[in-house]
Amino acid sequence: MALLNVDQLSVHFGDEGTPFKAVDRISYSVKQGEVVGIVGESGSGKSVSSLAIMGLIDYPGRVMAEKPAL
Repeated sequence: MALLNVDQLSVHFGDEGTPFKAVDRISYSVKQGEVVGIVGESGSGKSVSSLAIMGLIDYPGRVMAEKPAL
């Protein structure tokens, strides 16, 4: 069983006419005992995806965490 499941996470900024896709449909899961690193170039969406997973940015997609909360 995964401790964290991220399914089709997207974060877009701007208006509907010209949205900027900061994160576009990423999915992954983290199982107990796994270590995960998110790497990428500057501006690739690492911080934005982390903020969305923590619930600090509204997003379409699904993020599920096993209890107790991480």
